[in-house]
Amino acid sequence: MIVDEREENFREMAALGNLRAITAYIRGGIDINSQNRMNGWTALHWACVRGNIEVVGTLIRAGAQTDIKNNKGQTPLDVCKSNEIRAIFPDFKPSNSEASLLSNSANMPFVPNYIVNPDLSKAWGMPEDAILGSQGDSGFIRQLQNEASTSNRVRQSVAASVQQNGDPTTNERELLVYVSQPSDSNLRGSVFVSAHSTVSQLSSQIRSELDNMPENFAVSRYNGKQTVPISAKQEQFSVGQVFRGNEDAVVVVPRH
Repeated sequence: MIVDEREENFREMAALGNLRAITAYIRGGIDINSQNRMNGWTALHWACVRGNIEVVGTLIRAGAQTDIKNNKGQTPLDVCKSNEIRAIFPDFKPSNSEASLLSNSANMPFVPNYIVNPDLSKAWGMPEDAILGSQGDSGFIRQLQNEASTSNRVRQSVAASVQQNGDPTTNERELLVYVSQPSDSNLRGSVFVSAHSTVSQLSSQIRSELDNMPENFAVSRYNGKQTVPISAKQEQFSVGQVFRGNEDAVVVVPRH
């Protein structure tokens, strides 16, 4: 498996709160500070924004850098959603009001996102690539391999259902938006869009949220390798049907 794919899976496990998989990846020598080449997010960014406090603590203890910035200039601390998670960061200095909240945090139960809204295909599974290159007792490795095999069967079954009926656990995703062609100079920002929205509604959202957009444009899909036009008939398809890959982005093509 390509290293980039393994690192992307690692970041996905951090977003889902799969602590067991995260631990296996770290034992296997994963680069815990790797960044997605499209948006610059690390595993620590994803664990913070999703509220996965145990994963955040594990990553920081394993040496995850807390000052890495994504493409919007945000550190993991910047995208944290709770003071309980912020308090884990060694460079976090709470204000008086935040310190007061933290002192009462024992009475404020924290429910991780992966429990509230789990992705049943991955939230507890062990990806096979998580144990590549792992060190340690061979019995431990055999146990992980057996768990990975079982988890893959579950994942394949769920994936088949998702392909037929749509994924009910995926409510929203971030799409980067470029004008004319996917390059840093042409990046206009990103939109968070419901997977159930139509491509036509996505176009309207881009017009309303982003600056310096052409008055008249068509939407295309960039799949990480090439720009793929979206036909007029496909404009009524859902975003989840058209934009499926992790690296998919929107390319706005001006109409003259």
